[in-house]
Amino acid sequence: MIEALFKTLDDELGKLFALTKKAKETAGKAQVACKGGQVPALSRQLQGCSSVLSEALSQVETVRQALEQTQQVLERTSLEELASEVGERVGQPWLPTESPHVFVAFPALVRFSREGVRIDRKLLRSQRPSAIAEKILRARMTKGKETNPEVVLERIWKAAKIAAGYLRKSSAELPRSLQVPARDVFEVLHLNNPDYTEVEFTRHLYLLDRNGTNHVEGYRLIFSASTGTRSGRYYRIRDEAGVEHAYYLLEFEKL
Repeated sequence: MIEALFKTLDDELGKLFALTKKAKETAGKAQVACKGGQVPALSRQLQGCSSVLSEALSQVETVRQALEQTQQVLERTSLEELASEVGERVGQPWLPTESPHVFVAFPALVRFSREGVRIDRKLLRSQRPSAIAEKILRARMTKGKETNPEVVLERIWKAAKIAAGYLRKSSAELPRSLQVPARDVFEVLHLNNPDYTEVEFTRHLYLLDRNGTNHVEGYRLIFSASTGTRSGRYYRIRDEAGVEHAYYLLEFEKL
């Protein structure tokens, strides 16, 4: 529905572009006639140019009407409807999170708001589904800091050591096993970066779980939902098959 409105605008703007191009060509012929002193030809070209410009002005009004219709529909369109149309073009099912307006187009994080669509850290001020989907597809193919499993694991490992009280300990001084609630790790990361959200943290846990990257400084990361899921202090996300992945305890076991 939303994309169809933009497609109509595309078509009408295409007609306007063709008319302005024709007007420019006619004006060019008028210049040639003028340089050659061909007064009758100049008169004909000016008359043709006037006719084309009049048609172009009429087409501008048609475009304006199509734009107003698009704006009216967009004002009534919910974020859920926009997300649905974008999701159809992403090429994979949305992975839902705790927020109805935030999704994972693995491994990119996509957040819909009235301000625009934020893809990972970049804000895209667009309401066209195909344009948003194109940016998401590019983000999925780009390996940045937020989607690099090695970088993410290193960040979580450091936060886990801080949460466990081993900030200034070397790997040789650490116990054979560190068991840290995921909630405590998130709180350390959030304190370090107030803009870092629980949704981003969940996406990062799922990234590591799915990617299989789990070795850091001689330790192996093991995920465990355990009985902690009954306390509500855990993070969860559903995959493409609808299977829920829950993360409560982060365990780092010495290799």
